[in-house]
Amino acid sequence: MPSAVLPGPLTRTDIGEGIRKHGWVFAPGTAFDTGPGAQAFRQLSQAYENLEPDGYLADGGAYRFRRHVRYSHQAASAGVLRAHPPGPYHQSAEVNPFAGGSPRWFAPVTGAIRVNPFLQRLLLHGVGVFSELAGAEAGRTLDWELDVHLVRIRATAQEEGLPSPEGVHRDGFDYISLHLIGRSGVTGGRSIICDPAERPLARPLLAAPLDSLYADDRRILHGTEPVRLDPAAGRAYGYRDMLLTSYRRTG
Repeated sequence: MPSAVLPGPLTRTDIGEGIRKHGWVFAPGTAFDTGPGAQAFRQLSQAYENLEPDGYLADGGAYRFRRHVRYSHQAASAGVLRAHPPGPYHQSAEVNPFAGGSPRWFAPVTGAIRVNPFLQRLLLHGVGVFSELAGAEAGRTLDWELDVHLVRIRATAQEEGLPSPEGVHRDGFDYISLHLIGRSGVTGGRSIICDPAERPLARPLLAAPLDSLYADDRRILHGTEPVRLDPAAGRAYGYRDMLLTSYRRTG
């Protein structure tokens, strides 16, 4: 199929058109201008050193660390994200047979990260992408709910890290965006993009900070290959840090 990899810099319309054509788009990190937000991006990156273990891994692994926050965005108040109080995260067992089917309570992000300017700007960019895409189809402006996860996958000599222990899957939302914050001391971790019949479409590698995937969660399946400790790194563990966001239309 035609490539869904687009060169940067990308406009919201570029990304939306790519999703309309292919169901997904890879956006290189160079498409994002940290610019005056460089300090806020560093603060966001440093937050990954303070994540909590994910206690819902059905395989008993100790390789995933996470924090979570949910936001609402109203079309009438464009540019404003309202953070919800900490609450459970829901996925059905149908879309996540590995860990879905019951509410999961993850450690909340800290107050400073909830209002981190770079995080807010990145999320509002996603709202803009999907509002243009879905709003044009619906013929009206839309409200959104966003579930945001800071996730670190850790690999050691004794244990590989499984970014997608459930395999290729849907998240059960309208759209998703996946952003690499950083990776160090690991090999592997290619993303897997499949059609609804689980036929592979692409295996892009998110390697540089802010390399990103945007996708229509109803049209494609996604997953990630395991990450393994790179012996050449000369360290006890390596990691892959991701910002995972799911977008649901609420009006």
